[in-house]
Amino acid sequence: MEKCLDALSHQVVKGFEICIVDNGSTDGSDKWISENYPEVKWWSFPDNQGFSKAFNWGVNQTQGEFLISLNPDVFVEREFIQKIIIPMDEDDRVGIVSPKLLRFEDPGVIDSTGLFIDRFRRPFDRGQGEIDKGQYDQSLTIFGACGAAALYRRAMLVDTAVNGEFFDEDFFAYYEDADLAWRAQLRGWKARYAPKAVASHIRGWGDTLRKNKGTSQEISGPRLALRNRWLMTLKNDSLKYFLLDLPFILVKELSRLLYTAIFKPGAILGLKDLIIGSKKALAKRKYILGNRVIHDSIIRTWFTSQKIKSEEYN
Repeated sequence: MEKCLDALSHQVVKGFEICIVDNGSTDGSDKWISENYPEVKWWSFPDNQGFSKAFNWGVNQTQGEFLISLNPDVFVEREFIQKIIIPMDEDDRVGIVSPKLLRFEDPGVIDSTGLFIDRFRRPFDRGQGEIDKGQYDQSLTIFGACGAAALYRRAMLVDTAVNGEFFDEDFFAYYEDADLAWRAQLRGWKARYAPKAVASHIRGWGDTLRKNKGTSQEISGPRLALRNRWLMTLKNDSLKYFLLDLPFILVKELSRLLYTAIFKPGAILGLKDLIIGSKKALAKRKYILGNRVIHDSIIRTWFTSQKIKSEEYN
């Protein structure tokens, strides 16, 4: 937290709000922040109500035209805000901007250069784990941004909200950023990658099945990720194109489920959670697809094409 807030306080750009939503921490963070960063706005939940609800609360308590979602384990460089805002200044249809995230423990390794979804309906961070050789140093069109550090236009959040929620609160955590990006694409909003906005990230748990044994997230993370990935697909995907890709999806998914059943059997409960949550997801699907302005065939090109759409900025 200290490193994150110090990095924000040393930004070249001034005049922005720093707001923290605390999901039921018990380590005295509220007292520490009030003593050391009295200018920071602070809201606290009595318990952990999920990343999605915390983000939504923060959005509703602020007035800014632009909002940066920032995890406390992300540390931004001095020109971060100055650089990440450029794509939105240039085009008022840009609703999401992704920075260049590097691994904190090894800054020569990429953490994310934009969020994408493959043919198997699996979200992924472009370039993750690759050595940074400048191969992702061009600004370009992307599908979305990793919620650990992303810039959002408030107008886009309001336009794509479902039942007043920007991030789907039923997700609790994991893939809420990809779900939002998908809805934004369907509504005709653009997402851009700003490579000169750089930050380092202590990578969390995500959707990997190979979690460290003995951790509290060994099962809960993959369980949530399994459920949320298919809730996201159920809400946003075209039935026609999903069925066309289904043979490819089944080959990939069945092997993953078999691995999970053997080595992480508790995570398989994500399928039960999916069934329970499907009724609400279908109601949201009716609203989302009923308000789309981009044809499903265009959305599908993001999943099937290996070529990333590019458009350099001046």
